[in-house]
Amino acid sequence: MKYAFAHLNLTCHAKKSCAPCDCSDAEIAIRHYASGKHLLGAMSAEQRDWCLDEIKRFMPEQNRSELAALNDDALARWVLKSWRYSVRF
Repeated sequence: MKYAFAHLNLTCHAKKSCAPCDCSDAEIAIRHYASGKHLLGAMSAEQRDWCLDEIKRFMPEQNRSELAALNDDALARWVLKSWRYSVRF
């Protein structure tokens, strides 16, 4: 599942001068999905599972079934929140 988002071939969502961008395919995709302006199709089951695993990795207290009920945008925002949580300490 490490490459769940690689096939999307997206460019950096930040559109800033960080060339070459060192964000992973997953991070770029998650930032696109978290944006209300994304034009991506629905996440696949594999992509959603990856998101859930990523959230639980950094925030194990979160309820997986409640997270699974979220739409793709909200799920992506939770992934970003979990990443921010992981670097707070």
